[in-house]
Amino acid sequence: MAAINIDKFDKAVAAALEDYGHKVDQNIETGLDAAQKILIKNLRKNSPEGVTGDYKKSWKGKGKKYQKRRYVGNTKTVEGANSDTIPLSNILEYSSKSPYQGLIKRSYNASVDEMVAAIVAQLEKEV
Repeated sequence: MAAINIDKFDKAVAAALEDYGHKVDQNIETGLDAAQKILIKNLRKNSPEGVTGDYKKSWKGKGKKYQKRRYVGNTKTVEGANSDTIPLSNILEYSSKSPYQGLIKRSYNASVDEMVAAIVAQLEKEV
């Protein structure tokens, strides 16, 4: 490491910490991508097959619109009495008549440790 003038020490430390912070942020984003894939894999594994298998195949990440956030959803919709597009995931997750009530929440909760491990592994690998 190069010698640092004592008068510039505070600026050098601030710059080094800023660089480190950027590196951590970038690796958190990469870790979140891995965590999102884990959740999608587990949701697909736990979802009912149905007649067509469309619901099981329709789990998708919803992009990286926000930093340090990932959203996962199911794109499968069905016709309802008053609407042409009701998300099937809402019916299966929240209907009191659904045998799959709470499946999404249970799948998420069961995936948390594996998702956290993926993020931590990315940070340990690169930071």
